[in-house]
Amino acid sequence: MTADIKPIAAPQATRKPLGEIFVERGLLTRASVDRLIAHAKSKNIRLGELLEVIGLVTPEELAEALAIQYRVRKIVDFAKYSYPANVLKLIPMEMAVKHSIFPLKLDDGRLGLAVADPTTDDLFASIAAQHNVKLVLYVSTRLEINRAIARHYLGQTIAGPASKSILLVEDDQLSREMVAKILTRQGYAVETAIDGMDAFSKIFTLKPKLVITDKVMPKLGGYEFLFAIKNIPEFRYMPVILMTAAATPDEEKEALEKGFFDFVLKPVKEIGLLTRVKRAFASREALYGKTA
Repeated sequence: MTADIKPIAAPQATRKPLGEIFVERGLLTRASVDRLIAHAKSKNIRLGELLEVIGLVTPEELAEALAIQYRVRKIVDFAKYSYPANVLKLIPMEMAVKHSIFPLKLDDGRLGLAVADPTTDDLFASIAAQHNVKLVLYVSTRLEINRAIARHYLGQTIAGPASKSILLVEDDQLSREMVAKILTRQGYAVETAIDGMDAFSKIFTLKPKLVITDKVMPKLGGYEFLFAIKNIPEFRYMPVILMTAAATPDEEKEALEKGFFDFVLKPVKEIGLLTRVKRAFASREALYGKTA
């Protein structure tokens, strides 16, 4: 990685509002920014995240605006470089995936860090204190950071997901093979994971359109796995179906309130499974279209 490490980020008091930057660059009008800010506040999400999710700005445009706001460099196409193992170890893979960050270079007590969101001050302060370094931020898109994580942590490359791709998470081998067989017969492209942690390490590169996960698993259960991926903006609205042996109203209510799209009772029945899977894909297509 050839980028030089330089001092970072303007003080918060001098940062230009993100909406003002988009207005100045002709990407949005003042009236639309005011409405979008109000909407973002009502949903308790950041303006930049809202704009990216609904497609009013491209990931590249958002990264450029954040770089201007924080007076840092924008970095692109950095996955192709090599990175020492001792630098990668500073940021565990789970942290890199969850927060969309990637360690670039350690030089004279300063750690270069590619970030999609430069606003997470508490996270950066924690990293700096843990490793006794000063952070130098570089803004990039989540896709660029994802490529670097996939290549350098997982030894994989990101490919476009199949239109009917499913990640199946199940620790029981017989159940996993049975459910995968049902789905494959119907033309779905099925990838499997043996528990929530395994799925968490795979979802980033597989980028499935739907996840089906068991509730009770070692390392990371279904609810914990859902919470982990819902904290990643690009997966926040992906439908996740819970497989559970419980059929009580309380269990159903909890699953839906926690954010699961639907649930399938175990032992899994083919008709019930396929009905819910088709409903999940239909819901996704209604929101994003068939190519999303």
